[in-house]
Amino acid sequence: MGTTLKTLTKTVSSAGTAEALSSSTLLASSFIIRAMEDNTGAVYVGDSTVDNTSGKLEPRASISFGGNANIGLADLASIYVDAGNNDDGVDVWYMDESP
Repeated sequence: MGTTLKTLTKTVSSAGTAEALSSSTLLASSFIIRAMEDNTGAVYVGDSTVDNTSGKLEPRASISFGGNANIGLADLASIYVDAGNNDDGVDVWYMDESP
């Protein structure tokens, strides 16, 4: 199993509805989630219950995970994004550890 830097873009088609970053398992040892620069409002990142009360990222703001061998792997399919506006979203850079 090798580690590969990959990217994905996730846009929210229906504001107010949380959508998974991936529809299939994507194991990552580290990742950065950045709100797209041209978003018209904030996006929200969290678990399947995320809404506009938590995990707020304004356009161009980012969060990161990993970089420490003791943390383990995260499945990007278990991370969700919601938005206040249709078609706003996030860009994700991740170290792919999927077999």
